[in-house]
Amino acid sequence: ADGLVEAGTMLAREQFLLPQQAPALADQRVIPALSLEKGKEAIRVTGEGFSLLFDKGSGSITKYVSEGQDLLLSGPVPNFWRAPTDNDFGNNNHKRASVWRKAEERKVVEKVKVKKKGTSVSIAVDYVLNDLDGKPMADYSSLYQINGLGEVTITNSIVKTAEKLAELPRFGMNLVMPRNYEVMTWLGRGPHESYQDRKTGAFVDLYSGSVADQYWPYIRPQENGNKEDVRWMAITNKEGSGILFKGAPLIAVSAHHNIMEDFESPDRTDGRHVKGVKPVNRHTTDVKARDLTSVNIDHKQLGLGGDNSWGAPIHKQYRLTESSYSYTFKMVPVHNFQAP
Repeated sequence: ADGLVEAGTMLAREQFLLPQQAPALADQRVIPALSLEKGKEAIRVTGEGFSLLFDKGSGSITKYVSEGQDLLLSGPVPNFWRAPTDNDFGNNNHKRASVWRKAEERKVVEKVKVKKKGTSVSIAVDYVLNDLDGKPMADYSSLYQINGLGEVTITNSIVKTAEKLAELPRFGMNLVMPRNYEVMTWLGRGPHESYQDRKTGAFVDLYSGSVADQYWPYIRPQENGNKEDVRWMAITNKEGSGILFKGAPLIAVSAHHNIMEDFESPDRTDGRHVKGVKPVNRHTTDVKARDLTSVNIDHKQLGLGGDNSWGAPIHKQYRLTESSYSYTFKMVPVHNFQAP
């Protein structure tokens, strides 16, 4: 002991990656057969203990059932936005990148191609993303590969086509599960939230907790709860049924009993200096848990920045300024899940 510091207090620590990687093992599993039904509006894939329904109009999964349990309220959709942080407001990113906020709702499905080969089905979807004026700004594609075990591998790609297009706040997907899927287990950085430029203090380890505990109640509601460098994450009910998400190799993830809009706040300057106009502010008491579990599976999102909070940009290496991005992750239905 030293004064007020108790004996055994951790003063410093570090974690580093050894330069060896485990060899990739061939998949020795026996994959069951599956069936494919192609309708005018939907595609149905069924296999041993699972069924999946894909809507051709929206280009997304609308139903995912495993062992009789509905795993989704709404399927994975492209996600390009985050609830602005205080620093985002400070450097005007909430205005500069606003074209991405509802970009998923302005997507146009151009082509859906379905193919069955052996014990797998692939669904390739091409979209065009339009800007606020309805003009094309990016090409987007998703490839869904489904095997006879009900595992879904998703590869998403985006290519910006418009000139002077604002950088992406986020490149990922969002899906919604029923509220009873409330246990989050992950192998990645934790236990607290981490971001590209705020992660060295969050060590890679095996963590588990409730989805409710992943929410961080900032006084002004904003982006929160992200986990970086995640190898895999499981969202399950108390009986261990749910979905295991695997990165290829890494993903960034978050889960809440809220939708993203619950964490959005009005522009912090609204009404502050306008005589006779009452400011509109939101606080933690405005954030109410919903009857759902919202899950983000991302390639990347902006760092947090903060060299100052009144205009300094996020460092370039923590921004999404490239003209194209692509990433892959897998969804695996699980039952009686136990972390290794």
